[in-house]
Amino acid sequence: MAAGEPSQEKEVSVGAGVRFSLHDRAEHFYHGETPFILDGFILGLCLRGSEEIRVNGKTYSVVPGTVVLLSPNQLVEHGGASEDLERHTVAMSLELVLEFPSPVDIEILSMARTMPVVRASAEEMDGLTVYYRFLEKQYASETGVYREEIAKALLYALMLKLCEVYRREAGTASHVAKPRNEQLTDDFFVLLSRHYRRERSVKFYASRMNRTPKYLSGAVKRITGRSISDWIDEVVVIEIKRQLKTTDRTVLQISEELNFSSPSVFVQYFRHHTGMTPRQYRKEGL
Repeated sequence: MAAGEPSQEKEVSVGAGVRFSLHDRAEHFYHGETPFILDGFILGLCLRGSEEIRVNGKTYSVVPGTVVLLSPNQLVEHGGASEDLERHTVAMSLELVLEFPSPVDIEILSMARTMPVVRASAEEMDGLTVYYRFLEKQYASETGVYREEIAKALLYALMLKLCEVYRREAGTASHVAKPRNEQLTDDFFVLLSRHYRRERSVKFYASRMNRTPKYLSGAVKRITGRSISDWIDEVVVIEIKRQLKTTDRTVLQISEELNFSSPSVFVQYFRHHTGMTPRQYRKEGL
């Protein structure tokens, strides 16, 4: 789908609460409010043009022949995109991916987290595109007793082809050790994705990684240009905004879930980082 094309909601259920979509939901993830924390998977095949994305503070260039696989709980930001950008995109829930049998397993999910953008060979890209086209054709069908089952099988086949790309890429890169600061930054974001709802102390993350707060924050800042405390605040504010926009939870409920000492402290925190109260943000529908 080319950037800027009109969108229509096209989503297929492949089980209770388990969904995937082509184009539109994925385009929402790509072009909605940024930065955002992804709650599912996005697969993108770049066909033409280019764009930049930042995943967990690191910038990646997406050009023709590259594959993007964004996974849950990653912090995603968007840079610029060329006017001729064109890509195939698929959005998948975590539940759906975890339902797939091996080898679409934890290993591929781990590789995707550390390598969200990889280069595919011309042959690999052709294979991925073929399966995407099969899926797109089945997706467009409005009838058929086994429509959802066939769509799920084709999606599984597409993911298997993607596994081949990642296993080849992982083998190519396995002998190259990451610089220490880069590895520490990757480890920090994994830890942040697990604990940001309860922990906002730099000391907590540093102690879990056996580093001093100053050393760890310096390492992360050298790689991303921002300190650990900045990243913690970023993901917490994103989560608050998400809950205010998509749920009916009260300020008390949200503040308790995010481990604030009181609703008033929660309100002050949100106002400090956004310039408005949670009520104002929810009322204005920003």
